[in-house]
Amino acid sequence: MRFVFLIAMIAGLSGCASYRDVSFYYYPDAPRRATFPPPYKFYAVADKECMKYGMRASYNWSNYTPDFHKVRVNYLCVQ
Repeated sequence: MRFVFLIAMIAGLSGCASYRDVSFYYYPDAPRRATFPPPYKFYAVADKECMKYGMRASYNWSNYTPDFHKVRVNYLCVQ
């Protein structure tokens, strides 16, 4: 029974410390909408999402896909 409890505790704790990130996909030439933040507010929104887990946002990378003219901005949640 102790062995099963130990396995369950390790599995539960490893889920809490798993990798978290926040990504934004947007089209630079598309008209802006009120439901999606503008690019200059991405960090604030990512930081707010990371704060739910007691972490802070850290800029990771941006990627531009030439075939769809879409941009992906990625932030990691770090301790």
